[in-house]
Amino acid sequence: MAGAVASPQLPGWSPAVPGKRVSVFAALLLLGALAAAEGPRVELSATPAQVAVGETVAVDVTYAWPRGWTVAGEPDPGADFRPLFITAAPPPERSSDGEGERRRFRYRVAATRSGAWALPRPAFTATGPAGAVRAQAAETIVQVGTESAPPDLPAARPPLVRPPAGAGPDRRPWWWLAGGSLAAAGLFAWWALRRRRQAAVAASALQIFAAESAQARQAGDAREVGTRLSLAVRRYAGSVWGFDGPGQTTREVAATLRRLGPARVAEDEAAALGRLLGRLDDLRWCAGEVPVEAMAELATLAEAWVGGVQRRLDAEAAARAAAKGGRTKGGPGGSAGGAERGDERPPVQPPRAG
Repeated sequence: MAGAVASPQLPGWSPAVPGKRVSVFAALLLLGALAAAEGPRVELSATPAQVAVGETVAVDVTYAWPRGWTVAGEPDPGADFRPLFITAAPPPERSSDGEGERRRFRYRVAATRSGAWALPRPAFTATGPAGAVRAQAAETIVQVGTESAPPDLPAARPPLVRPPAGAGPDRRPWWWLAGGSLAAAGLFAWWALRRRRQAAVAASALQIFAAESAQARQAGDAREVGTRLSLAVRRYAGSVWGFDGPGQTTREVAATLRRLGPARVAEDEAAALGRLLGRLDDLRWCAGEVPVEAMAELATLAEAWVGGVQRRLDAEAAARAAAKGGRTKGGPGGSAGGAERGDERPPVQPPRAG
């Protein structure tokens, strides 16, 4: 017919072959179903997977959800990672494209205990066309400690055999006795030296804190100042009261001080330490910028707390030394008591009859 207008056609398609039209529509429906089934997800990774105690691990947490889905609030793994010892936490990265939304968080976490370390598993909920869907990160484990290489054992020694007949007497027991005596003497010398150095433990802990506090004040970033200062205070408390201060969180330190009791740790000292560590944690985890002046104020409070504890410990040590010296000079076992006993004479026996 004249004047007819040809309809546009896709390349490789012909009206004479209706099967191709069905294939195109099926492919479009399949792509839409796959995009809708992707859903939200949480990706968690840690590098490296094997570290030693005290080293840091780079943790990467990524939240992702398709376009058109909604979340109740911005996802944030801070609550999951708060109990850990975080050394660095830069601001999160936000991105949006045609596929959906992404939020990426990066942390530097210090390993404080050896063994298999299971990282927290952040989760969030997103609402899509079919309803709310909850996504959670897969389990991620970091090995902390020495490498898991097979032990290199020495070669087995030859079996013991009976000495040949006619051999001389075995004098090895004398060598064993001499070696045991030397070992016992060395152990006693070590014990005596350790007791003599116990009085200087608090002073050395104070020197270590002073050096670490000075290094913390010189740091340029406020969060790094807080991290170094918190570690210095925990190390001092653990040194003077005998527990692993750097390896414990604020709550664990408070529980340890309560377990030690007021006989060793004054209640006001324990309460002041808990408030100081809590303020340091709050400033380190603050969402906005932290001024260096705020950390300088906390550094002054930390030095004042350590100085008060050190003065009390020095006073107690001086009192014990004075009491020990008084018992040595005028105690019941001194020279005065011996003189009194020397004046005593045995009773006189009556004479016997006839």
